[in-house]
Amino acid sequence: MWGILRTLLIALCMSTAMGGEIVFVINKDVQVDKLPKKEIRKILLKKRKFLKGLKLIPLNLPPENGLRKLVEEKVLGMDREEVELYWNKSYLHGVEPPLVLNSEEAVKEFVKKVKGSIGYISSEKLDEDLKVIYRLKKE
Repeated sequence: MWGILRTLLIALCMSTAMGGEIVFVINKDVQVDKLPKKEIRKILLKKRKFLKGLKLIPLNLPPENGLRKLVEEKVLGMDREEVELYWNKSYLHGVEPPLVLNSEEAVKEFVKKVKGSIGYISSEKLDEDLKVIYRLKKE
């Protein structure tokens, strides 16, 4: 009995960890409530540089990060090779890719301290010091 219950509990925890959302966050003091996916895409690709007069600083997680892979696929509509090609071409025009931070915690701290920065984290890591401007299902 306990073995089955334990197995079910572990399966439930794992499905919860795999589920959830990716939330795009900004500093809580920025006067923006929500943005559509097409605007998030423009910001991540550095095609939109300002928001309500505030210079934007898009943040990324490392290339091997699972959240980044989902963002590239579902928001940018690109695979890893297409993303690399995009940034190689953009670099020739003086546009550098977003700043890469090592962890979701680093993204959270950067966004809390730097107005205009926008990053993404798992919804499970969200706290009251951040404002969600877009939600993306992980599945």
